[in-house]
Amino acid sequence: MSIRKKPELAVPLLLARLEKAKEHALRTEEENEIQSNLFSKFDDFKTKLESMKNVFPDIKSWEKTVMDQFCALEQELDDDVFKNSEMKYKVEGKLEHMEKCIDDLKELIPKVDKRISKVRGITFKSRQVSGDDDHQTPVFPEWVDLGVDNKLLDSKAMWSFLGGFHFLSGSEQAKMCSLCLSVFPRNSTIEKKPLIYWWMGEGLVMKSPNKTAEEVGEQVFQELLDEGFIRASRENKSLSVSSFDVDPWIHRLLIKMADQHSFSNFSPQWTPCNGKRRAFLWQENNNKSRSRRISEEKEAENVIMVLNVDEQYLRKKPEWLSKLRKVEVLHMGRWQNSDTHHIEVDDQTLLNDLGSQKHLRYLSLRGISRIETLPASISKLTSLQILDLRACHNLEKLPPTISRLKNLTHLDVSHCYLLESMPKGLEHLLALQVVKGFVLGKAEKNSCKISDLARLKDLKKLSIRVDNQGGTQQDDQLASLDALPALRILTISWGDVSSVQVNAISLPPKLTKLDLRCVPFESVPDWLSPSKLPLDLTKLYIKGGRLNSLDGHVWKVNYLRFKYLEGLKINKGDLPNYEYLDQSGCYEFRPDITSTTAAEIVDQPIAKTEIEELQPKQQPKRTLK
Repeated sequence: MSIRKKPELAVPLLLARLEKAKEHALRTEEENEIQSNLFSKFDDFKTKLESMKNVFPDIKSWEKTVMDQFCALEQELDDDVFKNSEMKYKVEGKLEHMEKCIDDLKELIPKVDKRISKVRGITFKSRQVSGDDDHQTPVFPEWVDLGVDNKLLDSKAMWSFLGGFHFLSGSEQAKMCSLCLSVFPRNSTIEKKPLIYWWMGEGLVMKSPNKTAEEVGEQVFQELLDEGFIRASRENKSLSVSSFDVDPWIHRLLIKMADQHSFSNFSPQWTPCNGKRRAFLWQENNNKSRSRRISEEKEAENVIMVLNVDEQYLRKKPEWLSKLRKVEVLHMGRWQNSDTHHIEVDDQTLLNDLGSQKHLRYLSLRGISRIETLPASISKLTSLQILDLRACHNLEKLPPTISRLKNLTHLDVSHCYLLESMPKGLEHLLALQVVKGFVLGKAEKNSCKISDLARLKDLKKLSIRVDNQGGTQQDDQLASLDALPALRILTISWGDVSSVQVNAISLPPKLTKLDLRCVPFESVPDWLSPSKLPLDLTKLYIKGGRLNSLDGHVWKVNYLRFKYLEGLKINKGDLPNYEYLDQSGCYEFRPDITSTTAAEIVDQPIAKTEIEELQPKQQPKRTLK
């Protein structure tokens, strides 16, 4: 039988032929050193073939090249050398040549060969995947229905593949974090931040003496990325990975591990369903959801996490919310890396029962429409650490009672374009480490100013949206940025660049990254000149706006980005070598790079969504009340 006709029998057929070749080559009864050496060679060759028997189903992507190698081996074993006892002196050389073919075969299977555990000589660490179609390894729905995937998962190769799971950091932390990946739908593109916030909310990552909980989460995320559990999505264009996906087979394997470790319950179709500790929101017409509603669960009061998988319309007064007693993570918002994924509330009374959640540490309303304000009861969330309101486009106001959330470390109101100011009292949240979307608008009596944030000694990351209506008062506030001693990352976005003047900005002394968007100046202002920048600054990004000249300035940073500056002209020799240099969407760029190792030049096509994000935002129409 030809191997090409039955490729799935390649290894068994070769083993059978090997036995026949062995019988022919060693038919003599004499025992000597040569005979003993040949026995050993045949046995070694057989062992190598058998070690590949269980991994053969995983090499379909390399089928043609692999089959060529197997057929070459088939021809080698049919050689007269093994049939003519007078040619025994050539057998050893032939076996050595075939052994080299086996080694070449193993190199053709990096996806299997690299999954070698530290105990059995196999490492789980797989290749970095770019997201190209060539790297996709689909799990077909038909296989799930027929149970084929279960049979493959029970193979030795697949369980060897999971060997790396037991060596993640040598601790339970990374293992538990990896199991969170099992509950997302297959082939989803997932945002990094919501995932890390989930880890923080459940206490899967916690602060250490030298790192914040978020920094520990970033470290675990990087480990999962390095070890091949996750891979950067195609949409990810930045230096750091902000969105990712999971290979379908890895996803399926993690489901099996999550099920065995009682991390979550799963239906026969391997979709997550409500259990003792974790519950999920599905669309009512989604036939994947075969579990009971949360409110029907007898042990709903023990649930610690609720995740909105794909529910788009959050109904009025959900009865299950009032039944939760120990929930720590309430992720009702968007986790997908897509602004087109729509979620909305039918009625704002949906949020009225939030105040009863005394253990809640992470609340996500990210991307939910028709939320105009938060209920006053939110002030009762005394354990809340992370409040994610990103892209709540109808949000008009934050309640003053937000100042009672004394444990709040992260506040994200970025892309909330109806917000005109920040509430007074924000400066009393002394635990704040990250504030995104701080609105710098008209200075009003009851609004929080940048100078007020000087009390926040742990504030490390701040993004500011400069409203068009602030006038010179905005300059005064930006001049007080140097009063934020702990700030490391600063982002400033301007609105209508034609009507804004920027006279002076005093940058924080320990800043490491400065990101300026839709800049209103045409030439480099004095405060942005190299001599005025903080000594620790390593990243300088300028994206979009009116800048058209660098005035000969050269910045001593490691990472420099000029993006979507259509009027910017950079002449040859203007810039030295950088570790990373990006000039996407600029009018003209002719760098003079002489080093072959120091610089990386990125010239990617302009993504429409990225340009739109940098454009001045028109105020959405207010809804009638």
